Amino acid sequence: MEAVVKEILNRAGLKCTPGRAALLQLLIDSKTPLAQEEISSRLTGKGLNKVNIYRALESFIKVGLVHRIDSSDRIWRFAYCGCGQIGHCHPHFICRSCGSVECLLQLELPNLAKKISGYTIEERELYLKGLCPRCN
Repeated sequence: MEAVVKEILNRAGLKCTPGRAALLQLLIDSKTPLAQEEISSRLTGKGLNKVNIYRALESFIKVGLVHRIDSSDRIWRFAYCGCGQIGHCHPHFICRSCGSVECLLQLELPNLAKKISGYTIEERELYLKGLCPRCN
């Protein structure tokens, strides 16, 4: 899997450092978006501190490898997407009971840029809130 991560970083124009590779691999393997605290705790022993993780996440966001989800608990979560878009290409679901955040990859956000004359849409976000299957 290391070769795949290295190729993803190279295609994105990012240097493949051990820290970036470990972080990207963690996000690729994760089934749900992760908060920075979760990322930090899972990367213990990899030689990364919170600042390194934050900077790597920011560089991933800038090239469209990762997107940042702003949930209602004021904690950013990060998920690998790899779509190459800056911003979101799919909606997110936030459970109002347990607080879980999920990417709804099976749904695509509509492209409204051509439908609103005079506006420049720079980012698209759609959050659906309710009860997840575990809490329902």
